[in-house]
Amino acid sequence: MTDYPEIAARFTGHTMTVLHEDGLYRHLRFEGVGESSLGRYPSYPFELITWPYNLVVKAGWTFHFDIDATPDMFDLFRKTAFSGEINPGYWSEKVRAGRDEIEGFDPGLFEQQVKQHVVEAIRNGDAPRGIGAEVTRDIFEWGDISHEAGARKELEDFRYEGWTFGETWEWKFCDFTPGFLHSCYAIRHGVDLYDAARKQVAA
Repeated sequence: MTDYPEIAARFTGHTMTVLHEDGLYRHLRFEGVGESSLGRYPSYPFELITWPYNLVVKAGWTFHFDIDATPDMFDLFRKTAFSGEINPGYWSEKVRAGRDEIEGFDPGLFEQQVKQHVVEAIRNGDAPRGIGAEVTRDIFEWGDISHEAGARKELEDFRYEGWTFGETWEWKFCDFTPGFLHSCYAIRHGVDLYDAARKQVAA
């Protein structure tokens, strides 16, 4: 069961076009078909380009993966995740170009950790009455938490009847970006389609 079902659902009904294939030198294009009031249209197209020890995915975002130990990069994605699934943690380590787009500030993760910390403080009797409403107002309603620097400053500056969040520098508010996850699913789906096409030809 995928951890990102909404992203995984984008990759159904794609067809593969081989633009170039010469051993490990490949250029493959994949297109799905969507529906609108104006008719059918390409949905979430992407391309995979490979050469020995390298793979580039172009799916609206572009990432270049490389690993010296794997001549055929399709093997890397086959062997490190089940068909249809992804392994973004391990795969992110193999990105050469596009690293600044792998992770980004996640407001939802920030909110989850802050609320969890407050709930635990209330449960342990460490927080004053009204702390929940004060955090909601000062941080989530009035605070500048649209980016990580602003979110961290709100935590550092928060004071209520002597209570503070304490040391929060180890808290992690970043997660894989939608673009990186989308590209990972594109690769996995593309490799699966490529393998299915090769089996059909061999049969």
